[in-house]
Amino acid sequence: MNILQARQRRALATIVTSAIMMSSVALMGSAGVVWSQSSLTAKQVDMTNTAVNYMNKLNESLVFEYVYCATDSCEQINVVLTNVGHVGLEVSKVTISDKISGFSKIHPVLNGQIMPDHSILIPISDAGFSSYNILDVMVETHRGNIIQTQTNT
Repeated sequence: MNILQARQRRALATIVTSAIMMSSVALMGSAGVVWSQSSLTAKQVDMTNTAVNYMNKLNESLVFEYVYCATDSCEQINVVLTNVGHVGLEVSKVTISDKISGFSKIHPVLNGQIMPDHSILIPISDAGFSSYNILDVMVETHRGNIIQTQTNT
């Protein structure tokens, strides 16, 4: 093999090696861009969902219309709630308690969806309600908002 053929072979090897390296760098760069774009999209969706949830939580507005004993013996308390906000909401639980004695009745609400400008009646039964003069009534929504009031038995 003469010197000219060796130089041509080296030159060809250099070109092929450079082409392989450039292709691999381009491929890795493209993969990095695609990965970062998909990661950015996922983060953007999460951020949008979080912002929407916070806005809906701020737009929830729930008021007590009535809280009263349904019977003379006060074995059942009726809680009437009205949604005065701009978004629908879901009542998840109602808690009736007495701070002095530590009594607490947690009533999960299974179908507590309330559309704007609509009301819902939630009957809660417990024979022990008549044992207390003043009871605290706390309502929690699915998004975590809490409203409270007191009632006389």
